[in-house]
Amino acid sequence: MRIKVIFYISKLPILYRNRFMSLIKEALSKSDSFYKERLYPNKNAEITKITKPFCFSVFMPALREPKKEKIVIDSDFEVEDTVYYFPENNYISLIVSSSDYEFIVNLYNGLLESRVFKFFDEQNLILKRIFMLKEKKIETDSVIFKTLCPALIETKDEKPILPFDDIEKFNAEFNAIHDRILKDIRGIGLKRTLRFEPLKMKKQVVKHTLKGFRDKTGKPYMTFTCFEGSFKLSGDPEDLQMLYQIGIGLRTGQGFGMVEVV
Repeated sequence: MRIKVIFYISKLPILYRNRFMSLIKEALSKSDSFYKERLYPNKNAEITKITKPFCFSVFMPALREPKKEKIVIDSDFEVEDTVYYFPENNYISLIVSSSDYEFIVNLYNGLLESRVFKFFDEQNLILKRIFMLKEKKIETDSVIFKTLCPALIETKDEKPILPFDDIEKFNAEFNAIHDRILKDIRGIGLKRTLRFEPLKMKKQVVKHTLKGFRDKTGKPYMTFTCFEGSFKLSGDPEDLQMLYQIGIGLRTGQGFGMVEVV
């Protein structure tokens, strides 16, 4: 399932993913606090890391003006970086995709219940409209995807690996990651080995921030070496459909790896 959410806000910092993560958590809490706690358990829970059955991507107006200015991340952290200013009466879009019907329903209802969200620097995110998007059905054993936001693949020692560096090594890591993710979400790993073939791709370095990272390192943000563009992915149609719904790679619930069928 996919929804598109239209918001009004006059500007947006380059470090925006964590803010939309908070928005999603807030909406889930308002709609069904028990569901939110299952997906985001507190630090005292027996299991604290839950694989998220969704991905999201944010789209800004094409006409935007970047400015360098102070971004207050929280009471202890601020950084000078890019903030995008939008023309008057322009909107941003949030697209969210999930394999979990309950997640989409709770998110939808929670967003409608609040409508106005305190975002950053005294800026409010104002809900204008939510509507369902038609999800494509994958019935073949290969499909061409394009990324809607950068995707992240890392080795076990957290080193980034790109599909145009060493494709065989990349495919091995790609399969290991997605076998684990699908097993966590649906109880069954990959039904068949995936084959990733890059078509038109490029490297993209992304700045991202999380409270746990800031508390642990004392740094305001981290950087990830990602990739974006189009690629062919072959495998079992059910696996391909699931990855279309939840995104590819790591940190999909943090605004990475959303794809669309070309």
